[in-house]
Amino acid sequence: FSEFNAWRKNQLLAFYGGIKDRIADLPSALARNKVTKYRDYYFMPQFEIGQRELIDLHHYTYVMDMISMGVNKKELATMVADVNKHLVYHIYFSQNNRNNYHKMMKTDQFVSARKYMNVFLETFLTVSWFTEFVALGFADMNPREKEINSMTQTVFYSIDLMRGFGYRQEYEFEKEAINQMARTTIRRYDATFAQQSVDKPYRVVIPIGLGFTYSKYNTLMHFLNVAATYWANPDVNNIQVFGKDVRTLLAISCQKIFFAPGHGSGYYHYGPLEVGYYGRPSQDLAVTQRSGVVTPSVANSGAQRNTLIVTDRVYEYSYLRGILRGLFERAGGRRVKSDNSVLNLLLLSLQLDFGLFDEYAGLLNIPFMQDLQHEADTRELQVEIANMIYDFDRKHTENKIMRSHVEGLIFEVSYKFLVNKGFHVKDEMFKIISTLNTDSDYQEYVLLVKIYMSLCSINKSVEVDYYKMKVDGSYNIVIPSNYSKKTSAYLENITSNHSFAVHDGIMTYDGIQVYDLRP
Repeated sequence: FSEFNAWRKNQLLAFYGGIKDRIADLPSALARNKVTKYRDYYFMPQFEIGQRELIDLHHYTYVMDMISMGVNKKELATMVADVNKHLVYHIYFSQNNRNNYHKMMKTDQFVSARKYMNVFLETFLTVSWFTEFVALGFADMNPREKEINSMTQTVFYSIDLMRGFGYRQEYEFEKEAINQMARTTIRRYDATFAQQSVDKPYRVVIPIGLGFTYSKYNTLMHFLNVAATYWANPDVNNIQVFGKDVRTLLAISCQKIFFAPGHGSGYYHYGPLEVGYYGRPSQDLAVTQRSGVVTPSVANSGAQRNTLIVTDRVYEYSYLRGILRGLFERAGGRRVKSDNSVLNLLLLSLQLDFGLFDEYAGLLNIPFMQDLQHEADTRELQVEIANMIYDFDRKHTENKIMRSHVEGLIFEVSYKFLVNKGFHVKDEMFKIISTLNTDSDYQEYVLLVKIYMSLCSINKSVEVDYYKMKVDGSYNIVIPSNYSKKTSAYLENITSNHSFAVHDGIMTYDGIQVYDLRP
């Protein structure tokens, strides 16, 4: 479900400008309608909470799932229908007739067809929608060069129709191509989407020693207490605090977050869900374990039993943000004394995700941040972090650990819970963790990648374009409003051959002002 929900949010991000006003009142609407069923299952990973758009869409995916499962709240149902009325003009739908299913239905025709439109307004992008319709299309396409048809665009087809035509041979190329796609995907697709129910119960158990954070020394609160107590101690280091097991660092840096200001305790206990399927139990939300089903396990009506295994805490955003602000306020404007990179990077990660970076970045003892032109500029920081990751990859080639491997691991740990029992040793994530544990330097690398993922969300960009210019004998990074490759090559060349200088934040050449580098 975590991958499915992340995919839905990424798809909706492209249309956020058109639906923003329609979901602006969503948190208040949830509070007014008192919809809380299964809401504890819908927590957010820490690396996503720096982007407002992702937070709004996360709330929306919860609401549309509840409406699709029959939660009778008129205000929320109207909100979902309004969003889908906007999205209907951005999808393609098959005629779904036996003789012309390779042809697309015009939008006006689809809107006027009640048997399709009513289902679309209530369930689009939910599990209920994908149990009735399947999206088929070729992976490689260039819409600028090819016309819009079933061979160049992803189109929704009736899943019942595709089941029947998957093993049927057609002489028309378009039909046969669609049949081939259905033939290779429908069986696996059917097994992925199970039925769901809002009335599915579950029980809670607290087994001893199953969760990795079973000890108070493996929790975020322990780290924050150490940071506050030893703020002025120059000798504290990451091995003393986290040990050599990278799982401890992952558990602390990849928190699960929910949004409910005024929540009684500021957190709730949660963990993996053990789902029983006719004597074959499987665990959902456990690192290295995959249920193979997209449907939220907590609402899976096909399971014989659902058991919640409590292993960790999920923190409320404003509660945790208040604790972090208190930590930095008590520092009294003094930089942390220890120059240990792992401890400082972990604090930097928390500052970025909880919106405290601009205010408290100066408290961190990180040399490369002090060398930035603007210490609290997230785009400059993203460029610097990317360069550091590249340098680390270039120096550590013996273990073949790449940034993409660590990104996948952080995604897994952010959406799931680390456990001590049932850890699949043949899983790719276990192999990555074992490799990271071979060298303590990888702890810094993990945090660099985690910070880069957060910066991608905050800056809404996977990469930041910049000019590399030699000023006063050293290379400086300039991030322009409008980037040009030709300008970049020209500036890098001319500043290497001519003397540029910086005076009061203004880059000059022979007294002529070239760039304003001030914040």
